[in-house]
Amino acid sequence: MGIILVGQTSLRRYQPYMSKIFSPLLVTALLSTPVIAAPKPVKPKPPVLSCKIATPEGLSYTVIKAGKGERPGADAKVKVNYKGMLTADGSEFDSGQNADFKVGGVIPGFAQGLQLMQPGGSYRLCIPSKLGYGETGTGPIPANADLVFEVDLLSFTTPPPKPVVPLAERACSNTTGSGLGYLAIKQGNGKKPSETDMALVDFTTFDGKTGVSLEKREWEKIPLSQATAVFVEALKMMQVGSSYTFCLPKPKEGDAAASAEPEINIRVDLLDVRPAPVLD
Repeated sequence: MGIILVGQTSLRRYQPYMSKIFSPLLVTALLSTPVIAAPKPVKPKPPVLSCKIATPEGLSYTVIKAGKGERPGADAKVKVNYKGMLTADGSEFDSGQNADFKVGGVIPGFAQGLQLMQPGGSYRLCIPSKLGYGETGTGPIPANADLVFEVDLLSFTTPPPKPVVPLAERACSNTTGSGLGYLAIKQGNGKKPSETDMALVDFTTFDGKTGVSLEKREWEKIPLSQATAVFVEALKMMQVGSSYTFCLPKPKEGDAAASAEPEINIRVDLLDVRPAPVLD
Protein backbone atom coordinates (compact mmCIF):
# COMPACT_ATOMS: atom_id res chain seq x y z
CA MET A 1 0.00 0.00 0.00
CA GLY A 2 1.40 3.34 -0.93
CA ILE A 3 1.39 6.22 1.51
CA ILE A 4 1.21 9.84 0.26
CA LEU A 5 2.79 12.29 2.68
CA VAL A 6 0.51 15.30 2.87
CA GLY A 7 2.23 17.04 5.75
CA GLN A 8 2.42 16.42 9.50
CA THR A 9 -0.45 18.77 10.37
CA SER A 10 -2.82 16.91 8.09
CA LEU A 11 -1.67 13.51 9.34
CA ARG A 12 -2.33 14.37 13.01
CA ARG A 13 -6.02 14.88 12.18
CA TYR A 14 -6.21 11.22 11.11
CA GLN A 15 -4.10 9.77 13.98
CA PRO A 16 -7.06 7.99 15.73
CA TYR A 17 -8.11 6.27 12.50
CA MET A 18 -4.54 5.46 11.42
CA SER A 19 -3.86 3.80 14.79
CA LYS A 20 -6.68 1.33 14.12
CA ILE A 21 -5.16 0.37 10.75
CA PHE A 22 -1.41 0.61 11.38
CA SER A 23 0.63 -0.16 14.43
CA PRO A 24 1.07 2.70 16.94
CA LEU A 25 4.84 2.65 16.30
CA LEU A 26 4.35 3.18 12.54
CA VAL A 27 1.96 6.06 13.12
CA THR A 28 4.39 7.71 15.53
CA ALA A 29 7.19 7.31 12.97
CA LEU A 30 5.08 8.89 10.25
CA LEU A 31 4.19 11.87 12.41
CA SER A 32 7.78 12.45 13.46
CA THR A 33 9.20 12.29 9.92
CA PRO A 34 10.05 15.82 8.71
CA VAL A 35 8.49 16.90 5.45
CA ILE A 36 11.23 17.72 2.94
CA ALA A 37 10.41 20.59 0.63
CA ALA A 38 10.99 20.03 -3.08
CA PRO A 39 14.13 21.78 -4.32
CA LYS A 40 13.58 25.02 -6.23
CA PRO A 41 14.27 24.71 -9.95
CA VAL A 42 17.60 26.18 -10.95
CA LYS A 43 17.51 28.46 -13.96
CA PRO A 44 20.00 27.37 -16.58
CA LYS A 45 22.80 29.82 -17.22
CA PRO A 46 22.50 31.66 -20.53
CA PRO A 47 24.83 30.32 -23.21
CA VAL A 48 28.07 32.18 -23.74
CA LEU A 49 27.70 33.86 -27.12
CA SER A 50 31.02 35.37 -28.08
CA CYS A 51 33.08 35.96 -31.20
CA LYS A 52 36.82 35.79 -31.75
CA ILE A 53 37.69 38.35 -34.42
CA ALA A 54 36.94 42.08 -34.13
CA THR A 55 36.66 44.57 -36.97
CA PRO A 56 37.53 48.29 -36.73
CA GLU A 57 33.83 49.16 -37.05
CA GLY A 58 32.94 47.26 -33.87
CA LEU A 59 31.56 44.04 -35.35
CA SER A 60 33.00 40.75 -34.07
CA TYR A 61 32.72 37.36 -35.76
CA THR A 62 33.73 33.73 -35.62
CA VAL A 63 34.19 31.55 -38.68
CA ILE A 64 32.29 28.34 -37.92
CA LYS A 65 32.79 27.02 -41.43
CA ALA A 66 34.71 28.70 -44.24
CA GLY A 67 33.06 29.11 -47.63
CA LYS A 68 34.51 29.43 -51.11
CA GLY A 69 34.28 31.94 -53.92
CA GLU A 70 33.53 35.63 -54.18
CA ARG A 71 32.08 37.74 -51.38
CA PRO A 72 28.81 39.66 -51.76
CA GLY A 73 28.87 43.43 -52.05
CA ALA A 74 26.51 45.96 -50.52
CA ASP A 75 24.24 45.81 -53.58
CA ALA A 76 24.05 41.99 -53.71
CA LYS A 77 20.98 39.87 -52.97
CA VAL A 78 21.78 36.96 -50.65
CA LYS A 79 20.08 33.67 -49.76
CA VAL A 80 20.76 32.62 -46.15
CA ASN A 81 19.74 30.51 -43.19
CA TYR A 82 19.97 32.55 -40.00
CA LYS A 83 19.10 32.68 -36.32
CA GLY A 84 19.10 35.87 -34.27
CA MET A 85 19.60 35.88 -30.49
CA LEU A 86 19.96 38.39 -27.68
CA THR A 87 23.49 38.36 -26.30
CA ALA A 88 22.19 38.95 -22.76
CA ASP A 89 20.30 35.67 -22.35
CA GLY A 90 20.63 33.77 -25.63
CA SER A 91 16.90 33.98 -26.32
CA GLU A 92 15.98 33.67 -29.99
CA PHE A 93 14.06 36.59 -31.49
CA ASP A 94 14.11 35.71 -35.20
CA SER A 95 15.12 33.01 -37.67
CA GLY A 96 14.75 32.13 -41.32
CA GLN A 97 15.49 29.41 -43.85
CA ASN A 98 16.37 30.17 -47.48
CA ALA A 99 15.67 33.83 -46.75
CA ASP A 100 16.28 36.29 -49.60
CA PHE A 101 17.14 39.94 -49.04
CA LYS A 102 19.49 42.70 -50.15
CA VAL A 103 22.67 43.17 -48.15
CA GLY A 104 22.08 46.91 -48.02
CA GLY A 105 18.58 46.43 -46.60
CA VAL A 106 19.54 45.00 -43.18
CA ILE A 107 21.08 46.47 -40.02
CA PRO A 108 24.68 47.70 -40.47
CA GLY A 109 26.32 44.94 -38.40
CA PHE A 110 24.54 42.18 -40.31
CA ALA A 111 25.39 43.82 -43.65
CA GLN A 112 29.06 44.10 -42.70
CA GLY A 113 29.17 40.47 -41.63
CA LEU A 114 27.56 39.20 -44.82
CA GLN A 115 30.22 40.97 -46.88
CA LEU A 116 32.92 38.99 -45.04
CA MET A 117 31.38 35.65 -45.99
CA GLN A 118 31.65 33.33 -48.98
CA PRO A 119 28.99 30.90 -50.27
CA GLY A 120 28.90 27.72 -48.20
CA GLY A 121 30.27 29.51 -45.15
CA SER A 122 28.78 29.66 -41.65
CA TYR A 123 29.59 32.57 -39.35
CA ARG A 124 28.63 33.79 -35.92
CA LEU A 125 28.21 37.57 -35.89
CA CYS A 126 28.34 39.51 -32.62
CA ILE A 127 26.70 42.86 -33.29
CA PRO A 128 26.89 45.73 -30.78
CA SER A 129 23.73 47.78 -30.37
CA LYS A 130 25.22 50.73 -32.27
CA LEU A 131 25.39 48.50 -35.37
CA GLY A 132 21.99 46.97 -34.61
CA TYR A 133 18.79 48.66 -33.45
CA GLY A 134 20.48 51.20 -31.18
CA GLU A 135 18.62 53.11 -28.51
CA THR A 136 15.16 52.42 -29.92
CA GLY A 137 15.09 48.62 -30.26
CA THR A 138 12.30 46.95 -32.21
CA GLY A 139 9.66 44.33 -31.38
CA PRO A 140 11.21 41.72 -29.05
CA ILE A 141 14.61 43.46 -29.19
CA PRO A 142 15.00 45.93 -26.30
CA ALA A 143 16.83 49.22 -26.54
CA ASN A 144 20.65 49.09 -26.48
CA ALA A 145 20.63 45.31 -26.98
CA ASP A 146 23.69 43.53 -28.35
CA LEU A 147 22.80 40.78 -30.82
CA VAL A 148 24.22 37.51 -32.10
CA PHE A 149 23.40 36.01 -35.48
CA GLU A 150 24.39 32.57 -36.69
CA VAL A 151 24.35 32.72 -40.49
CA ASP A 152 24.79 30.26 -43.35
CA LEU A 153 25.44 32.01 -46.66
CA LEU A 154 23.88 29.74 -49.28
CA SER A 155 24.33 31.90 -52.38
CA PHE A 156 24.12 35.44 -53.69
CA THR A 157 23.55 37.36 -56.91
CA THR A 158 25.01 40.70 -57.93
CA PRO A 159 23.00 43.05 -60.15
CA PRO A 160 24.62 44.10 -63.41
CA PRO A 161 26.54 47.39 -63.23
CA LYS A 162 24.51 50.50 -63.92
CA PRO A 163 25.13 52.21 -67.26
CA VAL A 164 27.56 55.12 -67.25
CA VAL A 165 27.01 58.26 -69.31
CA PRO A 166 30.10 58.92 -71.48
CA LEU A 167 32.46 61.55 -70.12
CA ALA A 168 31.98 63.78 -73.17
CA GLU A 169 28.22 63.95 -72.48
CA ARG A 170 28.32 64.70 -68.76
CA ALA A 171 29.59 68.25 -68.38
CA CYS A 172 27.64 71.34 -69.39
CA SER A 173 29.60 73.88 -71.45
CA ASN A 174 26.94 76.63 -71.39
CA THR A 175 24.83 78.26 -68.67
CA THR A 176 21.61 80.27 -68.87
CA GLY A 177 20.85 83.37 -66.84
CA SER A 178 18.94 81.26 -64.31
CA GLY A 179 21.97 79.05 -63.71
CA LEU A 180 20.78 76.06 -65.75
CA GLY A 181 23.73 74.40 -67.47
CA TYR A 182 23.35 72.65 -70.81
CA LEU A 183 25.25 70.77 -73.48
CA ALA A 184 23.83 70.12 -76.95
CA ILE A 185 24.82 66.55 -77.80
CA LYS A 186 22.71 66.41 -80.95
CA GLN A 187 20.72 69.16 -82.65
CA GLY A 188 17.30 68.33 -84.05
CA ASN A 189 15.36 70.23 -86.71
CA GLY A 190 11.81 69.60 -85.57
CA LYS A 191 9.29 71.66 -83.64
CA LYS A 192 10.12 73.44 -80.38
CA PRO A 193 7.60 72.93 -77.54
CA SER A 194 5.56 75.80 -76.13
CA GLU A 195 3.62 76.28 -72.89
CA THR A 196 0.51 74.66 -74.41
CA ASP A 197 2.33 71.58 -75.71
CA MET A 198 3.14 68.17 -74.34
CA ALA A 199 6.71 66.93 -74.85
CA LEU A 200 7.45 63.24 -75.38
CA VAL A 201 10.93 62.47 -74.12
CA ASP A 202 13.38 59.81 -73.08
CA PHE A 203 15.46 60.97 -70.13
CA THR A 204 18.16 59.62 -67.87
CA THR A 205 19.22 61.13 -64.55
CA PHE A 206 22.82 60.48 -63.61
CA ASP A 207 25.47 61.33 -61.05
CA GLY A 208 27.21 64.42 -62.35
CA LYS A 209 30.59 63.34 -61.00
CA THR A 210 30.70 59.63 -61.84
CA GLY A 211 28.25 59.47 -64.74
CA VAL A 212 26.46 56.48 -63.17
CA SER A 213 22.83 56.31 -64.29
CA LEU A 214 20.30 56.68 -61.49
CA GLU A 215 16.99 56.42 -63.34
CA LYS A 216 15.89 56.00 -66.94
CA ARG A 217 12.44 56.82 -68.34
CA GLU A 218 11.29 56.19 -71.90
CA TRP A 219 8.51 57.84 -73.93
CA GLU A 220 7.57 60.05 -70.98
CA LYS A 221 4.68 62.47 -71.61
CA ILE A 222 5.34 65.88 -70.03
CA PRO A 223 2.79 68.72 -70.37
CA LEU A 224 4.87 71.89 -70.08
CA SER A 225 2.08 73.56 -68.09
CA GLN A 226 2.62 70.99 -65.33
CA ALA A 227 6.43 70.78 -65.41
CA THR A 228 8.87 72.58 -63.11
CA ALA A 229 10.26 75.92 -64.21
CA VAL A 230 13.72 74.42 -64.73
CA PHE A 231 12.39 71.61 -66.93
CA VAL A 232 10.23 74.02 -68.95
CA GLU A 233 13.29 76.20 -69.60
CA ALA A 234 15.26 73.12 -70.67
CA LEU A 235 12.60 71.78 -73.04
CA LYS A 236 12.05 75.15 -74.71
CA MET A 237 15.69 75.11 -75.87
CA MET A 238 15.21 71.89 -77.77
CA GLN A 239 13.73 70.86 -81.10
CA VAL A 240 12.31 67.43 -81.90
CA GLY A 241 15.24 65.13 -82.60
CA SER A 242 17.57 66.92 -80.16
CA SER A 243 19.59 65.34 -77.35
CA TYR A 244 20.82 67.57 -74.52
CA THR A 245 22.49 67.20 -71.16
CA PHE A 246 21.23 69.59 -68.49
CA CYS A 247 23.08 70.44 -65.27
CA LEU A 248 20.73 71.67 -62.58
CA PRO A 249 21.56 75.03 -60.99
CA LYS A 250 24.05 74.82 -58.14
CA PRO A 251 22.78 75.49 -54.59
CA LYS A 252 23.17 79.02 -53.35
CA GLU A 253 26.36 79.65 -51.41
CA GLY A 254 25.85 79.15 -47.70
CA ASP A 255 22.87 76.80 -48.10
CA ALA A 256 24.33 73.89 -46.12
CA ALA A 257 21.34 71.58 -46.57
CA ALA A 258 21.25 72.02 -50.34
CA SER A 259 25.03 71.80 -50.77
CA ALA A 260 24.97 68.34 -49.17
CA GLU A 261 22.82 66.99 -52.00
CA PRO A 262 24.61 65.04 -54.76
CA GLU A 263 25.15 66.66 -58.16
CA ILE A 264 22.49 65.19 -60.47
CA ASN A 265 22.38 65.89 -64.21
CA ILE A 266 19.77 64.91 -66.82
CA ARG A 267 20.20 63.62 -70.36
CA VAL A 268 17.06 64.38 -72.42
CA ASP A 269 16.06 63.16 -75.90
CA LEU A 270 13.10 65.11 -77.32
CA LEU A 271 11.12 62.60 -79.40
CA ASP A 272 7.98 64.51 -80.30
CA VAL A 273 5.84 67.55 -79.48
CA ARG A 274 2.04 67.37 -79.39
CA PRO A 275 -0.78 69.62 -78.18
CA ALA A 276 -1.35 69.05 -74.49
CA PRO A 277 -4.72 67.48 -73.60
CA VAL A 278 -7.31 69.98 -72.42
CA LEU A 279 -8.29 69.44 -68.79
CA ASP A 280 -11.95 69.94 -67.88
